[in-house]
Amino acid sequence: MNARVALPFAVFLAGCSGHLPWTTIPATAPDRVPVIVPAKFSAPVETGKAPDRWWAELGDPGLVEVVERALSDNLGLRQAWARLEQANAVLARTAAGRLPEVTGEGQASRQRSVFFAGEELGERQFVSAQLLGTFAATWELDLWRRIGALRDAADMDREAARDDLEAIAVSLAGEIAEAWFSLAEQRAQRELLRGQEETSDQIRELVDLRFSQGLATAPDVLQQRQQLASVQALVPSVEARTAVLEHRLAVLVAWPPGLGAFPVKPEIPDLVASPATGLPAQLLRRRPDVRAAELRVAAADHRVAAAIADRFPAIRLSGRTGWQGFEAAEIPDNWIWTIASNAVTPLFDAGRRRAEVDRSRAALDERLAAYGEAVLRAFEEVESALVQERHQRSHIAALQRELELARQALGEIRHRYAFGVGDYIQVLTALVSLQQVERAELTARKQLLSYRIQLYRALGGSWTRGLEPPAAVDAGPASPLLRWVTLDGS
Repeated sequence: MNARVALPFAVFLAGCSGHLPWTTIPATAPDRVPVIVPAKFSAPVETGKAPDRWWAELGDPGLVEVVERALSDNLGLRQAWARLEQANAVLARTAAGRLPEVTGEGQASRQRSVFFAGEELGERQFVSAQLLGTFAATWELDLWRRIGALRDAADMDREAARDDLEAIAVSLAGEIAEAWFSLAEQRAQRELLRGQEETSDQIRELVDLRFSQGLATAPDVLQQRQQLASVQALVPSVEARTAVLEHRLAVLVAWPPGLGAFPVKPEIPDLVASPATGLPAQLLRRRPDVRAAELRVAAADHRVAAAIADRFPAIRLSGRTGWQGFEAAEIPDNWIWTIASNAVTPLFDAGRRRAEVDRSRAALDERLAAYGEAVLRAFEEVESALVQERHQRSHIAALQRELELARQALGEIRHRYAFGVGDYIQVLTALVSLQQVERAELTARKQLLSYRIQLYRALGGSWTRGLEPPAAVDAGPASPLLRWVTLDGS
């Protein structure tokens, strides 16, 4: 159905309430997205694989297992599944309002009465019994689609809850990957510090030797020992950050922290080709948080229609049928029934219904602004990730050139110093400079990976559509939840 036909048809469907549903506006109409959608990103990537379970492309099987486990057992995600079940129940409850409500009732009574019948008859008594069984039905005619609009709003809320769940899954995968490679960086930093400590100790031995030969001064010895101590002082902080990251990963997979270590390799993997960004308009369909914001606009719009319809007369039908008798044998022959209808129209409510319409419209405006903000935030995240990755690559290239020169400088100065040419200050300066650049280069490569993970998260994807409700978690000692974790340090 094209736009020329869709809009008049929508007006016809909404004619009774006088409200045009927002969801009938064509997706290409300017009113559908309350912000400008650019034709393309400022630095689009046209090549590369579209993001879909992107963590598998980072080359670490352990990460794949952790992410897949978290998508099943993470407690935040389980809360989202529970909220989705609540939304399903609300939808079923609201949809039930479109059907008649039938109730059954049964009564049984026995009564004894005593009365005075005159001087001749004296006191008399009368015993009676009554049996009654009825079925009653009530039904509101949804002439103005008030109930239908509320049902549609609940349906939109249900779909938004599913998209909220998928948005949590996207963030969860990104958070785990970030923590995983942050842990890899800290372990790589620890290995790097071991090497730097060994190098610093070798130079200390050289300075001590020259001091014993009268070729170095006491301040030279003390400064080198201080430099060695400064490297050793970095180790506790690295080990603390390592433990904190392991605790974070354990919580993300619903496991108590501190029970063991994750098998994270102390290395930063090389990146594959950048994923294709596609067009900004396509991004709006791939991002579950944007889809959820759009659905909530639709839900708020349906509630505006329901508030308007509530100002019109309501017509309700009711009926009752059953059997009544004073003895059980009489019940089949004593069929009773009642059919009634009533119309209720609001005459004076001190502006309550009008105020509800105004409130609903304001809620719709709020949701529309929130949708626009979600769209802009999605564009911002993609643009920022692209520019950060591009400039980080240049930063790493510069650091690697600096690192190579620093290694050459230290090698030459150290060689000259060993043969009595040059002074210790040159050695110390070259050593400190090299070790700082080594640590900075490792951190920069990890940061580049973080920007790529941010890009994957920003691009969304279709993989969340395949998420299934999790099974019950086995939290016992034999749980396979973290079978790759060494429990109790053994």
